[in-house]
Amino acid sequence: MDPRLRRFYSRCVLEVERGTLPDLVNDRYGYLMIDLASITYGLRDPRTLLMNVRLALDYDYLRPSVIFVIDYSRPEHRTVAESRIRWLKELGLEYLLAEDEPAEVKAARECLNRSKCIVLSRDYDPLTVMDEMIQPIKITEKAWINRKITINKECLNNYLNKKKN
Repeated sequence: MDPRLRRFYSRCVLEVERGTLPDLVNDRYGYLMIDLASITYGLRDPRTLLMNVRLALDYDYLRPSVIFVIDYSRPEHRTVAESRIRWLKELGLEYLLAEDEPAEVKAARECLNRSKCIVLSRDYDPLTVMDEMIQPIKITEKAWINRKITINKECLNNYLNKKKN
């Protein structure tokens, strides 16, 4: 997303709810699409996060079907993506490759094709495709604090119209 557009989005985002991931998704959504690169960015050990997701699913702590979306659109992404794919396969976690567009946009488009689906990403890009998403406030290998957000379209249109003038 263009940095200027990101600024507009950040000014027009509305927080709907805040909590742990299971609090925000269990019994509400059938699918959770996770933008893997966005969520694991900055973690010392991204594999630990994936193992914790596997355990949360196995123990019914996290109930929606979880699908990780991996950025595979550029050659420089593919090296990292290959190791992530290997980890996901070893842990028996589902994934999709975003080969023609950014992972967060692919996740949002995929969500539109599924009932009761939401995207987890640090980026605002899913809000360009769908009306709501979950965004982490703080992520560590052991805990995620998140917020469910939506975009105030009237606010966004006002900023975009100012930009044009």
